[in-house]
Amino acid sequence: RNRIGNQVGNTGGTDIDMPEGFKPNSQKTKTFKDRIEYNTDFQSQRSNGYFPTTSDIGLSAGYKINDKSVIGIGASYKIGWGQNIQNIKITHQGIGLRSFVDWKIKGGFWLTGGYEQNQRPILNSLQISSPFRGGREGTWQQSGLIGLSKQINLKSKIFKKTSVKLLWDFLSYQQVPRTQPILFRVGYGL
Repeated sequence: RNRIGNQVGNTGGTDIDMPEGFKPNSQKTKTFKDRIEYNTDFQSQRSNGYFPTTSDIGLSAGYKINDKSVIGIGASYKIGWGQNIQNIKITHQGIGLRSFVDWKIKGGFWLTGGYEQNQRPILNSLQISSPFRGGREGTWQQSGLIGLSKQINLKSKIFKKTSVKLLWDFLSYQQVPRTQPILFRVGYGL
C-alpha cells in the first residue's frame, strides 16, 4: 500500500513527480479581465497611382489563452495625407476590422497571423468588382496576414511594451488596385 501511495502521492508530505519540462498555465489563475491585453499600432503606406499616402491607427484587444498564445480582435482608422509633400490634404481613407492570433516562438519573437477587412472610399475613376463591394460607403478589401513580431522592452513608462511587426499580406495580389504585400507596423501595449 505504501509503495502505491508513494507513487501516486497520497502519503502525507510527499510531492508528486511532474513530467520533465511541464509548465502549468499561469493564465488560469487570472481573472478574465486580467487576461485581456490592449494594444495600439501604427502603419503608413506611400501613395500609389490610386491612393494617397495613408496612415492606419489601430486599436486591439487580445485574450491570453496561455503564456505563449494570444487571440484577439481590433479596428483601425485610415487617414489620407495627400499625394506628395506639395499636395498635403488630410482625408478620410477608410476603416478596418481585424482579427489575429499570436504565438510566442522564443526570445521575444512571436509568429503572428491575422485576417482583416479594410473599407476604402469609392474610387470614381475605377470600376472595381469585388464580392465585398459596398454601396455609397465604398469597397471592402480582404487581407490575409502572416509574419513575425518582436517585443522590445523600452525603459519608458509610456512605451514599455513596444512591438515591431513585419507582415506579408498574401491576399494583396488579388486586390484591384493592388495593395502593398509587405506591411511594417509598430505597436504599443496599453
